[in-house]
Amino acid sequence: MCFRPRLGLRRITRQVQKWLTRQQYPVSTASVVVQYHEEPDKSEGDGKLYRALTLSNGLRAMLISDPYVDEPSIHRASSESLGSSTEHFQGKLAACAVLVGVGSFSEPRQYQGLAHFVEHMIFMGSEKFPVENEFDAFVTKSGGFSNAHTENEDTCFYFEVDESHLDRSMDLFMNLIKAPLMLPDAMSRERSAVQSEFEQTYMRDEVRRDQILASLASEGYPHGTFSWGNFKTLQEGVDDGELHRELHKFCRDHYGSNRMVVALQAQLSLDELEELLVRHCADIPNSQQNSIDVSQFQYHTAFREQFYKELFLVQPVEDVCKLELTWVLPPMKNFYRSKPDIFISQLIGYEGVGSLCSYLRHRLWCISVMAGVGGSSFDSNSIYSLFNICIYLTDDGFDHLDDVLEATFAWIKLLINSDQLEASYREFQQIENNNFRFQIELPSIDNVQSIVESFNYLPSKDVLTGPQLYFQYEESAVELLRQHINKFNFNIMISSYMPYEENEYDQKEPWFGTQFKTISMPLKWQTMWEQPATLKELHYPQPNPFVTTDFKIHWIESGKPHISRSPKELIKNDLCELWFRQDNIFKLPDGYINLYFITPLVRENVKQYMLGVLFTYLVEFRMAEQLYPALEAGLTYGLYIGDKGLVMRVSGYNEKLPLLVEIILNMMKTIELDAAQVNAFKDLKKRQIYNALINGKTLNLDLRLSILENKRFSMISKYEAVDDITIEDIKSFKDNFHKKMFVKGLVQGNFTEAQATELMQKILFTYESESVDNLSALDNHLLQIPLGSHFLRAKSLNEDDSNTIITNYYQIGPSDLKLECIMDLVELIVEEPFFNQLRTQEQLGYSLGIHQRIGYGVLAFLITINTQETKHRADYVEQRIEAFRSRMADLVLQMSDTEFLNIRETLISGKKLGDTSLDEEVLRNWSEIVSREYFFNRIEMQIQTLSNLSKDDVLNFLYDYDKNNLRKLSVQVVGNHTQTADSTAQASRSGSLSNLLDDVQDDIANELVSAKPMTDKIRLEFLGESDDPSSIKDIYAFKKSLYVFPLFNTNPNLAKKS
Repeated sequence: MCFRPRLGLRRITRQVQKWLTRQQYPVSTASVVVQYHEEPDKSEGDGKLYRALTLSNGLRAMLISDPYVDEPSIHRASSESLGSSTEHFQGKLAACAVLVGVGSFSEPRQYQGLAHFVEHMIFMGSEKFPVENEFDAFVTKSGGFSNAHTENEDTCFYFEVDESHLDRSMDLFMNLIKAPLMLPDAMSRERSAVQSEFEQTYMRDEVRRDQILASLASEGYPHGTFSWGNFKTLQEGVDDGELHRELHKFCRDHYGSNRMVVALQAQLSLDELEELLVRHCADIPNSQQNSIDVSQFQYHTAFREQFYKELFLVQPVEDVCKLELTWVLPPMKNFYRSKPDIFISQLIGYEGVGSLCSYLRHRLWCISVMAGVGGSSFDSNSIYSLFNICIYLTDDGFDHLDDVLEATFAWIKLLINSDQLEASYREFQQIENNNFRFQIELPSIDNVQSIVESFNYLPSKDVLTGPQLYFQYEESAVELLRQHINKFNFNIMISSYMPYEENEYDQKEPWFGTQFKTISMPLKWQTMWEQPATLKELHYPQPNPFVTTDFKIHWIESGKPHISRSPKELIKNDLCELWFRQDNIFKLPDGYINLYFITPLVRENVKQYMLGVLFTYLVEFRMAEQLYPALEAGLTYGLYIGDKGLVMRVSGYNEKLPLLVEIILNMMKTIELDAAQVNAFKDLKKRQIYNALINGKTLNLDLRLSILENKRFSMISKYEAVDDITIEDIKSFKDNFHKKMFVKGLVQGNFTEAQATELMQKILFTYESESVDNLSALDNHLLQIPLGSHFLRAKSLNEDDSNTIITNYYQIGPSDLKLECIMDLVELIVEEPFFNQLRTQEQLGYSLGIHQRIGYGVLAFLITINTQETKHRADYVEQRIEAFRSRMADLVLQMSDTEFLNIRETLISGKKLGDTSLDEEVLRNWSEIVSREYFFNRIEMQIQTLSNLSKDDVLNFLYDYDKNNLRKLSVQVVGNHTQTADSTAQASRSGSLSNLLDDVQDDIANELVSAKPMTDKIRLEFLGESDDPSSIKDIYAFKKSLYVFPLFNTNPNLAKKS
């Protein structure tokens, strides 16, 4: 697996002048000079229009017009599928991104984190719009979203909003750039926000690794700082008056039009977008300083000699063994046309037959191998690029570290000195050409972010192609990389909870408290590098058999026939149901095949469920080597456990997807189990469950669902069930899960009905199952919470964690369209006041949310806050949540009729937005199929229902709920209230074991795992008074007398409520 960095290049532009003298511009912009640049090269399927330009104040911009193109056959299909409704779903949110060319490299050393602090303070009002958070509030109420992030060399702001509100949003935001207030009163609150972000990253090993490397920066180099900022750098010993002056000076010095890049996307024409840009941006003043001059810095002297000469042994937060090799290269963004770093990283990270990853996995020595220049600005900037090879080791691999390094060195030498490099490059080039030609459209907000980052370095012509395509093979560029990598001149870092060769960690990195030690680089490793072994199991990657060659679009080939918006049921019998929809909207050679193998076995007991979990992991593990080329060729696959059975999902270029399904089915049927692999997976699965529970958010969710669901296998019961599982049990599961089975299927995309039917027939032929006796008996149900308030309080399982997670679950009852739409309105109305009151004003927590949930046909809404017990006690925060909820009706009542209608129209407009990708449409259809609601026109019906809802409807619901139907379950996972601020306690978060296959699911490298020792039993400590009837101390006792809801169907055409 290889990292895919963000690429860029110094600006190379061809300019053409044009004077704008439009009368509608203000007088101050009537004589604005606009210089136009080459349009970017785009893929053949990209219907958007682009205009690149520079204003006379130096601001560069890319305008993206994304007009709706009416397709008559799609129009007919849409109208027909809506019944009485004639709504169309072609709308898209408008989006804007602004990249300012300044980051932490430019901040004064005495105020580390200042650039990040400025990013926060910018939002606190402007001279024209002085109300704090007015921009955020407007965007939220307009159905949009905004955010920002600070890097080493730039700061990026971005927002999306309904197009009708784009003009106002730009006026609000650009004034924050032109004349931000940044008042002293706001400093303490935003310092707390910066501190909260620091605390959230405090336990992340990748951030800790970067800070250790930053400490090795050569004197005077700007990457040797602490860029996050916290109370220590922005408050302790800091004069607030001086800091306030520095904030404004930093803005004057660096926030200027000459250092800004803007990307603006909407369905408006290019001329309309240009008018917006000029009107709002032409009067942005220049910065008082130019960008930092990086020519004074050289990549080969960016780090001190210690970086290369000593071995770094690091104690991680994660319970992982990790080996990292890091080379310092020149800035690779300058080589964007040939991409030698990405090319070589794809070869090093290859996981197919003959690869390093395969060699190590066969011996159960490694979990994954990754390579490349990372995407962070610490890894890749204008001074240097860090090329990294990261190997996640098993405990046995750590014990065989010399053997792992021997194989790694042999693999590197084999690849970079091969005479087959150019042939491999041509293959990768073909794959990336295909991916670009048939690229999936990004949501607007993601697209504008990507474009400003590219346009910051690339010539306008290459803004779209530069980050993706292999333009041409350049031997000189490959040779440059070869020369650097061939030298034994790189950093080696070993992260392991148990020290390497019993070395004691005797140093501490000051900002994150990371324990580490340095020792001299072992001479045996240098000898191993200079005299690499020849290992017969390692060989150069073979040509990829999964590269797609057939790109015909079946819908177009068949004459663009009428296609219903809803999937069509092709087969329905006692053994299966098959749904199908041929794509006529995105017109890409892509497809999705979703299969649900429903079996009573996984509902029998928790052991059978966990057998299913381990079976899916073992199947994926055994296929990983064979199917890695499919991943490289643009296909994806996954096999995982569902509530009622096994779920298979394959997607990507449609040509080879049926073959992919056959390979997975064959492995499921014929897999030969290995005892060592079974034991390894059992151990890792227990570790993952344990670490998931150590995480307060996961424990909170599991406790809540353990109360609400009639039949639920809790995570603790899953943990305890693993030990009793044997290889014979898994063999039995493999041989029996399909004996009685029902298969649900959805085939959607660039397929024909015949292909879908043939696929289902192959599945039925493969297993020859009997029908399930009673499918409805496998359904789960929700329990009705008693009237009033009930509390489940449990101590966090991590005694060193101060985080407290509070979720108040307010159960409403059986859901229907009207109730769903009322709650949609309530959520949109109260979201901004909720964040402003509880986060901004009361500072109860940085991470919080309010949203509705429908489970098994029962509607509820949830309010969640992640706070720190050291700052606010759980009972106090819960009281503040309840206080806010109790005044939600007042927030609605205070709205004028016009404001309510505007909110309602914003919500309707949001529901009218078209899907940005086939994946979105498939996920929505699949959810309807799995739930057996088949409410495929749900959104259309919601729009109709919303159009008839009044303010009184919302108020009557809230008043009635508060007076007659309040059913609250407050689940609180309470953190330690005595944790010290500089604690280096271990933290964790949950993940899926199929992370072992990194690219198949998600990368296990991103999963935090606790270093605390596991135990046979996990015991929860419940809090609260035993004589308090509202306090839940025994989940089973509380549940046993509760009413069990029947399964409600919210589809009005199918609903039969009992």
